[in-house]
Amino acid sequence: MEKYDQLTEPDSEEWHQADEGERMLMVEDYHRRARIKLPNARIHSTIHVVVENQLAELMLEVVAVLKRLMDEGLDRHDAIHAIGSVLAEHMFNALKGDAASDLNQAYLRDLKDLTAAKWLASAE
Repeated sequence: MEKYDQLTEPDSEEWHQADEGERMLMVEDYHRRARIKLPNARIHSTIHVVVENQLAELMLEVVAVLKRLMDEGLDRHDAIHAIGSVLAEHMFNALKGDAASDLNQAYLRDLKDLTAAKWLASAE
């Protein structure tokens, strides 16, 4: 896998063949090529890679949310950002010691509540 395009689902086998560092560099490169300015490219690409890993591993709840968000009108890139926003919130809460007792269940529960409209409203 030479390039990453967030609008196109990467081949899961090729995605898994790349190591984490390569994945992050591909995501950062995508944002540079698309001229998307980021406050912190490393953190941003890390969240993207985690979400893409969940999709490539066929984490069914995440796959379903991605599809639903796209059906609600988001493109794949924005849907990944929306899922990533939920992931980032849970990571932040865990880092400050304010996390739910079952992080995974809380994350999946919040993903089920995520809608394109809610995410778009929060991004304003």
